[in-house]
Amino acid sequence: MTPGDGPQEVHVVLLDNGRTRALADEVGRQALRCIRCSACLNVCPVYERVGGHAYGSVYPGPIGAILNPLMKGVGDDPQVDSLPYASSLCGACYEVCPVKIDIPTILVDLRSQVVDAHRGQLPKPEAVAMKGASATFASSKRLALAERFTRLGTGLAARLPVAAKWTRARDLPSGPVESFRSWWKRTDGGRA
Repeated sequence: MTPGDGPQEVHVVLLDNGRTRALADEVGRQALRCIRCSACLNVCPVYERVGGHAYGSVYPGPIGAILNPLMKGVGDDPQVDSLPYASSLCGACYEVCPVKIDIPTILVDLRSQVVDAHRGQLPKPEAVAMKGASATFASSKRLALAERFTRLGTGLAARLPVAAKWTRARDLPSGPVESFRSWWKRTDGGRA
């Protein structure tokens, strides 16, 4: 090569964009076979209704619900963590995928990774409410006690800061004047 004849140095830049992380995932690595044909997007009942980019993923549709969390990792970004849940797991995407990527299985695996990533953190208010409801419904005595406070509770709940966002846009129905349990006792098992 003579001086001045073309470039004297060549620089090669390889962009990984998280593909090494995706390749390390035993279950998810099959998503790297995607040829971006959009067959999964076209048959998905969820994305049919909301559109491909509705969940903020760079890659649209069910395959995007896999690739984004695989490449970025889970546990840091709520938007990325929500993507594996944007599916009904009906399997239509797997049936039409020309390279046979098992999208439902990968989504279930990613869901478990999201749950594992949040273990040990403070539970979300929704999780606390569900635990409380579970404990209440598990015992007929606790349920009977909760029924007594239903009318009082609905009025109070509408004023709580946690419920304020919900009750600004919706009416919180008031509790019944009489619970089913007390009606049942009063009518002798519904015979009156």
